[in-house]
Amino acid sequence: MKVPPPDLAERLWQVADRALRQGGDIRIDELAELSGVPRATLYYYFSGKDDVLAFLLAQQLERGTKAIAAAAQSRGGAAERLAAVLRAMLRTMAEHPALCTRLMGGMTNDAAGAQLMAEVERTLMAPVRDLLDAGRASGELVVGDTTDTTLSLVGAVAITAMVRTATNTFDPDQVAERLVPQFLDGLRPRDPPEGPSKS
Repeated sequence: MKVPPPDLAERLWQVADRALRQGGDIRIDELAELSGVPRATLYYYFSGKDDVLAFLLAQQLERGTKAIAAAAQSRGGAAERLAAVLRAMLRTMAEHPALCTRLMGGMTNDAAGAQLMAEVERTLMAPVRDLLDAGRASGELVVGDTTDTTLSLVGAVAITAMVRTATNTFDPDQVAERLVPQFLDGLRPRDPPEGPSKS
């Protein structure tokens, strides 16, 4: 894929939600008609409709994840900021449903998929991994392998958002209220604190 000029990218962005909602069913002719971009121009910059859809997903990630970056840079310790990042991810996915329903399918083994994966790494994975590293260094978090933990957290958020979106039951704040404390505190019950010993 060649990098499209800003004016072309903007015209495609204007129809991103509609195009991504149709997903694999959309044809390149329909993309041309929707965006007003000639078919030949689309084929000059993209290898086909899948390439265009991957570009649009990457654009949604880039434009839609500013709240995640802001949460990562907010005040507080690493655990507090990680909770804010996970909440921001859920809200972002609620605002951009295609990020839940199309993201995983868009990460294919080609140039478009590689571009999308690079955007996922930059916008979703890196903030989580950096905060896990910071939390481990400060002693706030117990993390074995930051890569696997990052994949687990981001994957859990994405799958939850995908299923909730598909079933039309996605309230990101409600989901975050239940899920984020469980992510940070674990699944096992904690022993109650020991009281003063009786003599």
